[in-house]
This record gives sequence, structure tokens and C-alpha cells, in this order.
Amino acid sequence: MDKETAILRRDLGRVETGRGRRYPAELRARVVTWARGRRAAGASWEEIKLELGQQFDTVRRWCVEAGETKALVPVRVVAPRVPVRTLSVVSPGGFRIDGLTPGEAAALLRELG
Repeated sequence: MDKETAILRRDLGRVETGRGRRYPAELRARVVTWARGRRAAGASWEEIKLELGQQFDTVRRWCVEAGETKALVPVRVVAPRVPVRTLSVVSPGGFRIDGLTPGEAAALLRELG
């Protein structure tokens, strides 16, 4: 645990909690800034909660209230890559042609037909 995390955890632990009790705005702002940095680094909300010693999703809620949205992001759909099937054509005389697509093989057989 780094120093900043330890300080935040200590400061959060000093606040008297309970129904209707509020965390100081300055502490809340520090936690939101820290949590956003952790999220940018790839940490999950569960990891953040555990690092700060929290039992509830308070930090996540603070970040959402402070402007972090759950907006949809644009997605680009691409067609899956289909492996190219290749065929080999072997003539009765022993000639072999490898690496033909089905269309090319059909055209060859029509020509030889």
C-alpha cells in the first residue's frame, strides 16, 4: 500500500460514521481524486473499496456523483475473420495445383472439363 492510500485510509477511519453522518467535503474530494486515478490505472471498485478499508460502495457513489458517468461508448463492429479455405486439384496425369479457393478450383475444373 502506498503512502497516499495509507493516509486516506487513516483519515477515513478517523471519521465518525453512522446513519446521517457526513464525511468532510475536503476528504471526500481527496478520495474521489485518488479513486479516479486508481480507476484510470485499471483497478476495480472492489479493489478500491478494499484498499481504503471501506465496507460499502461509498467511494463509487461519490465518484458517480462527482461526474463519473456510466455512459455508453461507441463500439465498432467488425466481421469476424473467416479462415480462407484452400483446395488442391490433382489431375489424372499427376499434376497438382495447391492453394486454390473454392471458386478458383471450380473455374479450373470447368476449363479442364
